[in-house]
Amino acid sequence: MTRTTELLHNPGFRAIWGSAVISGLGDRIAAIALYLLIFNLTGSPVDLGLLAATQIIPAIVLGPITGLVCDRTSRKGIMVTTDLVSALVVAAIPLVETAGQVYLLSAALGCGRQFNGPARLALLPDVVEPAALGPANSLLMLTRNVVLLVGPAVGGALVAWRGTDPAFWFDAVTFVASAAILTLWRFDEPARGDVLLAAAAAGGSETVQVAGAARSTAARAVAASGLADRVRRLWADAAAGLAGVREHPGLRLAFGFFAMLTFVTAMQQPLIVVFVKTVLAGSDVELGLIIAAAGLGGILGAFGGAVAVSRTRPLRLISQLTALDGALLLVFAFNRTVVGALALFACFGALATLAQIALATFLQRAAPDEMRGRTFGWLSTVVGPLSLVSVFLGPMLAVQVGVVAVLSLCGAAEIGMAAFGVRTAAAIEKRSGGTS
Repeated sequence: MTRTTELLHNPGFRAIWGSAVISGLGDRIAAIALYLLIFNLTGSPVDLGLLAATQIIPAIVLGPITGLVCDRTSRKGIMVTTDLVSALVVAAIPLVETAGQVYLLSAALGCGRQFNGPARLALLPDVVEPAALGPANSLLMLTRNVVLLVGPAVGGALVAWRGTDPAFWFDAVTFVASAAILTLWRFDEPARGDVLLAAAAAGGSETVQVAGAARSTAARAVAASGLADRVRRLWADAAAGLAGVREHPGLRLAFGFFAMLTFVTAMQQPLIVVFVKTVLAGSDVELGLIIAAAGLGGILGAFGGAVAVSRTRPLRLISQLTALDGALLLVFAFNRTVVGALALFACFGALATLAQIALATFLQRAAPDEMRGRTFGWLSTVVGPLSLVSVFLGPMLAVQVGVVAVLSLCGAAEIGMAAFGVRTAAAIEKRSGGTS
């Protein structure tokens, strides 16, 4: 029996995989509709950056909390709850009329993703053997890129034909379907204590004392003191995840490198929309096809992901892939044909998929189970501020010097960071005996 067949016979992996496929399809269709909705409302690259920022701010604010919740409660339950809430939020987008209201709903979706994403990544090692993590991540990335291939193309065509509203309604249906898959496809998950109950138990004696004198000033002071103490303990528990990252050389490098890379790449998403619409004079359908080409490349990258991760040290592999991505981005900046953009985006998709498989597998293996949720949660918080600055800085620079110049600078920066990453990874491998 092949590794893929074994995975598909695993009910836990099947539920995670099925949920990711269905909700991912709706998200890809709705994502292009969201960007086109804002672009049509405002016509400003800066507003596209603001839309991207609404997805980043929740990661900055909620990262430590979502990670702690993932380590202390049911990761499956988190995913089901966020899917259902997200369905209500995305269904409300067609009902609003201003860009500001769209930003608020987009931020709410970002909050849901910030809970759902770390929960999914942390749950996978709970249901899959360590040796199967590479193939499992590769299969998830393979289907994700199939969705990336189909979703934007369908989304662009759907928006051109019927407007943005049907894309959001379809996304709402897929969120409900994702929650149903996770609920109905039963699988075992390790039991975890409820973080809120644990906090209440930690301050139980104060609670009993306060109950007998709830009306007195002294009792209120004790209650406030007890609550503050519990909050401090919860925060210390959340912060322990970041301390664990700092103490692990490989995790520390992965966080630092990913932070630098995020700063350079976060600005590219809104800039690509501007580049295709203005420099290439592409239509909505062509924009959808170009973005979808990344999914085609990602499919090829996912096929080789498990082999690449098993045969190459993940941290060094990520750096090498970043160098190649930067070189191709320089070519993309000076490309003036839709056909060229399609081919280059296919390459971007393959490289990004390989890098994501390597990063996810490394973090899942390196972080202990009791810290895994916090590791993924803190990753968003650490890189979030840089990403937030980036999505504003990129479009503003594009207004001043042009989108071509900014994309060129991004490509050159990726090449420089890759050189640093290869050298640092080699030093860590030497100290750790080649395990990173």
